[in-house]
Amino acid sequence: MKDLVTTILNSATVPSNWESALDKFNAEIGFTSSCMFSVHEFETLRMNFVWSQWFRDRAPAEIIAKMERGGDAEDVPGYQFLLSNPAQKLYDELTAFGVQSEAELPKSNVRDIVAELGLGLRTAGALNRRGPWLDGLFCQTRPGDDVHALANDPHTELLLPIMSSTVVLGRLIATLTAQFQTALGALDALGLGVFLIDGHGTVLTHNREADRIVAQADGLSMSKARTFVMRNEDSATQFKIVIERANSLFLGVFDPAPPALALPRPSGAYEYLMSVRPLADAAGELQTGLGCAFVTVIDPAHRDALSADGLATLGDLTETERAVVELLIQGFRPAEVAKQRDVSLNTVKTQVQSISQKLRCNGQSDIIRVAAATRLPISKLR
Repeated sequence: MKDLVTTILNSATVPSNWESALDKFNAEIGFTSSCMFSVHEFETLRMNFVWSQWFRDRAPAEIIAKMERGGDAEDVPGYQFLLSNPAQKLYDELTAFGVQSEAELPKSNVRDIVAELGLGLRTAGALNRRGPWLDGLFCQTRPGDDVHALANDPHTELLLPIMSSTVVLGRLIATLTAQFQTALGALDALGLGVFLIDGHGTVLTHNREADRIVAQADGLSMSKARTFVMRNEDSATQFKIVIERANSLFLGVFDPAPPALALPRPSGAYEYLMSVRPLADAAGELQTGLGCAFVTVIDPAHRDALSADGLATLGDLTETERAVVELLIQGFRPAEVAKQRDVSLNTVKTQVQSISQKLRCNGQSDIIRVAAATRLPISKLR
């Protein structure tokens, strides 16, 4: 049961976990198959589904597509029953349609489909009825199974509210992710890796630069459960403390966290620079009491973090000068620039002198400083 509950809760941040959650739910209660559905367009009954293993293995793709396009008109009374009766409870099909026997049930193409697949009567329940959405759960059994007993299994009283809350939280997280995607994209161009995490350290979303950083697995990576994995134990302990301090701000406890953490890398490259800042939805636009944190990671060894775009505009640089600047801000010395461009060292020195005059800089280190101060977030979206 504990593993099932954990899988359900993890589905809020990893929606693909719902398939495994349904499989474990079926095994726990005794259903043969199940599916979760969300209805938004009630006039056309267009539905989104998540299917358990039994359906994924046996139902032809055209059958699944047909069911996802919408239910029969004859099934509408069943949906109306779910909308007008208490949620987070399973009802057998006879109860939902107000009849005493299968012979009295209205014709349904969907029921015919599941019968052809070797399944018996359906049980269903609404998980949520919030705003325009109806989230629900269909469960199927084999003919002859005691559908009523399964629908009233005591474990469902515990599990359905958890599934309900997880669906709502997942939708809120998806909304939050969408709202931050534009900003996260701009931070990509600035060379900043950004992770949005909850109070338990679970990553809710992150940008492409953050994905590049964890993909290197150079002292910092991300587990399948979407939590940080740090090779350095001291750094991991320090990070845990910082997260706890960020969370304390949501409880009105002021315990200032260190401004930044240096995270060592086994490769010997420059340490990652990591900072954590609390982020709260004070206005309750997404969810009352929602608290999470921005974790920003800078990779000093990443040569593509700086761009010559701002410098080229400020100094009205020629294309040749711009090309030289691109190499300089990547850390190449003048002799290396000369080799890269297949010109003499004296030529590069003359070009650097011209660039420095136009930008009012004193050599390469100053050019890099100005490049860092003039990064244009919309000029180099990757």
